[in-house]
Amino acid sequence: MATFDNPYCSGNGIRTYQGIDFSLSPWDCENPALSGQTGTSISWYQSITSGQFRFTSPQVLVSLSAATSSGSGTLTISTDAGQSFSHTITTVFQAFQTAFSKPASVVTVRYPGSWTIQLDNLSYQTVSAPLPIGTLNASVSLTWDDGTPVAGSLILAQRIGTTTSSALGTFPISSSGTVSGAIRIDLSQPDPLTFQVILSGPTQTITAPQAMFQVIKAMFPSPATGINAKIVLWKATTTIKSFEIGLTP
Repeated sequence: MATFDNPYCSGNGIRTYQGIDFSLSPWDCENPALSGQTGTSISWYQSITSGQFRFTSPQVLVSLSAATSSGSGTLTISTDAGQSFSHTITTVFQAFQTAFSKPASVVTVRYPGSWTIQLDNLSYQTVSAPLPIGTLNASVSLTWDDGTPVAGSLILAQRIGTTTSSALGTFPISSSGTVSGAIRIDLSQPDPLTFQVILSGPTQTITAPQAMFQVIKAMFPSPATGINAKIVLWKATTTIKSFEIGLTP
């Protein structure tokens, strides 16, 4: 977040500040003077009705505070990602949520009140690219029935048809018995979906027999981004004793 207080912002002609390049327009720093102002803000120091700033890397502008030194008017914020936000501002600083969701490079600020616009507390964030459909971030805990963690590596596979298996990935098991990584599930297969847990020991020799489990498709709704599971295996037979699964929204 750019608060213009730490480090302290002073003077005219702001350049780059906390990940934002303000050199596209004549911005300057304003000392606290308006109601609701929490510290230094930025303002136009010439009689203009629009200005721009640029993120040094694409970001989503989440929120900001704004006010005008006299009267009231409509503030409009737009981005080169095609999103726009408008709201009336007054001489009292107000916090606004933009509802933007797309990363942008250049932000344009429009206000008919000329140099009287003031902005503060510019909050922004990076948004990761969405995972492909059917891809989930998986986190799995593997323990034996005596409570000790499973060692080695885990190969997770999905049954395709009645006889074929498709590997979803090979993942090293940590010393605490946990596994994490991205997996892409084939949701076109018949319900329920069938998976295999194949253990590979320190010498990478496949341990038999292979443990299998089934999950209904309803457990994989489109909004879900991750899956977490807890699997307990019989140590004597390497088959599944218990299985718990949950989803991350």
